[in-house]
Amino acid sequence: MVNRMFVRIALISLPLLAIASSASAALHYSAELSDDAQRLSVSMCTDHPLAPGTLRTGSQNARLVSLRGDGSSRPDQRGDRIAHERLDAGQCVQYSIDSRAAAESDRYRLGWRADQYLMLKLTDWLWRPSKIPAGSTVTLHLPQGWSASVPWPPMDRSGRRYRLPDTPRGWNGYTAFGRFEERRMTLPGGQLRVSVLPTANARQTEQLHDWMALNVRAVLTSSGRLPLPDAQVLVVPLPGNRSPTPWGQVSRGGGSALRLFAGLDAPESVRNEDWTLSHELAHLFHPYLGDSGRWMSEGLASYYQNVLRARSGILTAERAWSKLDAGFGRGLNERSTRGQRLVDVASGYRGTMRVYWSGAAYWLEADAALREHHGTTLDSVLAEFARSHLPAYSRWQAAQFADELDRLAGTRLFAPLYERYARSTRFPDLTDTYQRLGLGSGVDRLRLRDRAPALAVREAIMTASPSVSVASTRRRDDG
Repeated sequence: MVNRMFVRIALISLPLLAIASSASAALHYSAELSDDAQRLSVSMCTDHPLAPGTLRTGSQNARLVSLRGDGSSRPDQRGDRIAHERLDAGQCVQYSIDSRAAAESDRYRLGWRADQYLMLKLTDWLWRPSKIPAGSTVTLHLPQGWSASVPWPPMDRSGRRYRLPDTPRGWNGYTAFGRFEERRMTLPGGQLRVSVLPTANARQTEQLHDWMALNVRAVLTSSGRLPLPDAQVLVVPLPGNRSPTPWGQVSRGGGSALRLFAGLDAPESVRNEDWTLSHELAHLFHPYLGDSGRWMSEGLASYYQNVLRARSGILTAERAWSKLDAGFGRGLNERSTRGQRLVDVASGYRGTMRVYWSGAAYWLEADAALREHHGTTLDSVLAEFARSHLPAYSRWQAAQFADELDRLAGTRLFAPLYERYARSTRFPDLTDTYQRLGLGSGVDRLRLRDRAPALAVREAIMTASPSVSVASTRRRDDG
């Protein structure tokens, strides 16, 4: 069997292909950060003979300062690529990067704090083949007193050894090394590895960890379990900023991860009620759906950011319905993309309000229909999807995701609803859904009516599953 790990030069002879080992050549990376954090030295070694191939990073910030190889490998940098010849079992390609220069290239100028931390994209330093073979690993060697926050699933509790999954090379992922503490929140179904980059105020760090625990409890009100066995959470504090969470993002390169920017001067009560963290955590319930499926993924997070917070008591049910209605109103009033199909608008990163809140309407319609007609819930269907398919290390098509939800639920609901929404050229008409749930006569006409059976379904959507305790364990590695 030809080894498929490397992108091969097109004109390659059959005798050369025969060199590749029949066994899969797992790769073992070892990365050592210098004591001053200004250089990161990496060895990529193979445990089986490895055919000639190409390593790439995908970033212009990956600044090599040295490159060499064992035996006859003869590694050679060609732009953003390292080409190498055959490696025998146990042989390595070794390189170093200017880690400070890479960190300081961060567009927000938050990548480097002298003697405190550095934050790097995976593509800033990890040269890799197009495919990562099974069994590949990463081992870290850090300065005394430094810890790591990385997206890879840990192999033990040392904070030093990780499994390297085969996620697409173009997917974003972030690593941070510094004088901070990684805390592992042990949950039903998995763990969150939470790191807050160093702040000058220990009390503010504790407030950020409390904020995390509060929102994690909200996520657990969906099914009582974390949808993933492991996820990285990296919090970047912003001194002098009063916005509770100016920005957050989910990344999937190397594994599932959240990166959140938190204003340190935001009042604690304002931060705890902010929707951003619940929104980003809700993205853990689905696979990567690509640009054309952005309306589904952002819609699910926008729907759940209100539902889950109501279930956990952060919001009242009435306020959660009011926030959903306000969001639908913003989507309805988004005029710039009317006449264009939702799937096309989402792919072009336009019409944000229409994209997010059309998606939220999709999930509300699906959740209500499941509860009214199928004897199940969106929570249950997504939990089954998580058990069957997450973590997902490749992209799912949005239509494929809808089909699979139907298969798991035993319904013909998600796919037809997907087709209707994806082709729609204006915001969906929610009049019928509002009336069935006793929410009034349509968007911007919210009026909660206590009439069964509408009341029963409406209350059930905002009602939590049995409460789940969250344990937080501290770990600090000092060398």
